Amino acid sequence: MKNLVFCLLIFCAPCWIFSQVQYDVEPQVEATVEKHMEAWDRVGKINIFCIQVASLSGEGSGANAQAMVAELNQYFAANGIDAQAYTIFVQPNHKVRVGNFLSKREAYKVMSVLQIQYPGAFITRDKRKISEWVKN
Repeated sequence: MKNLVFCLLIFCAPCWIFSQVQYDVEPQVEATVEKHMEAWDRVGKINIFCIQVASLSGEGSGANAQAMVAELNQYFAANGIDAQAYTIFVQPNHKVRVGNFLSKREAYKVMSVLQIQYPGAFITRDKRKISEWVKN
């Protein structure tokens, strides 16, 4: 019986003592995130990879590009693909792009799926503001 009480004291006492300790890490985490956001604002832009699916010009090209973006985003959501389509305007073209991938390998995974429907799709580089990237 003495051995049982002794074992309980040795093994359970530290658990009981240290279970009473509480750490308040939330302020430190918030401060760290704020410091990182300030640093990212100083960095400016980062290089990313994206897939250009189409480049449309002419009358109605903006509406066609938006329709293509909606179709692609719906396809990605239905098939569980972690990608997002968007348009950019570089006069006179509305470009439909997919991505914001940090590595070319990630871009190739999605492009292999896209090339079935869009055989002319290709990977290109772009720059994004890092503060916008992190907030999204």
